Amino acid sequence: MKKPTIRAIFVDFGNVCATFDMKRFVKNTERAFGVSAEEIQDVLFMKAKDGGYKGYSPLFMAFECGEIGPVGFFHALTHTLHCEERVDYATFARLWVDVFDRENVELDKLLAKLPQKKYLLSNTNTLVHARHISGCAIVRNHFPTRPDRILSYEVGVVKPNPLIYKVALARAGTKPEQSLFLDDMEENIDAWRELGGVGVVYHAKNDPIAKLKKELRTLGVLK
Repeated sequence: MKKPTIRAIFVDFGNVCATFDMKRFVKNTERAFGVSAEEIQDVLFMKAKDGGYKGYSPLFMAFECGEIGPVGFFHALTHTLHCEERVDYATFARLWVDVFDRENVELDKLLAKLPQKKYLLSNTNTLVHARHISGCAIVRNHFPTRPDRILSYEVGVVKPNPLIYKVALARAGTKPEQSLFLDDMEENIDAWRELGGVGVVYHAKNDPIAKLKKELRTLGVLK
């Protein structure tokens, strides 16, 4: 059976278009806020059964879904951590965005070789989008206009909720089987595939670009 032609490519931002590490925020905030790393992580993430952290806390989820803005998130975060008097908004905003390491130049070059229409499909918040994502070269090169970006804080849900995928497909005007999604998290790709989409798990820190190229060739996307 002939493989469907891929007509649209959706690309995640964090650890795909640019590498990042939230541990940097936790470490820097520990010093600036005067609270422990564990306290910060307890507010931002859900505790996993193994004692680690996995997934958004209700507060972080509300920020990523656009239910609260940056200032509201800052006040809620510092109030919960009992450090309102020790840190100002400007310091918080700088630390919140300073989690990114570098842009993925190799992916930028690879995307330039692909003729399909491309879209950014990312869980993010208005602060990170305004202060970092929108200014990145890879974003300006391949997702230059706002309609090219499907962002969780505008849609109101985060991946892997199927709703954000349906919004993305409607934006592109393509069927799932005509649409490729690159994301660093397997659970996000699994949910995409359940809708019938074509997905590739790609983590910019862990996977060489050669591996991604090989998968794209297998899919007939890259010649």
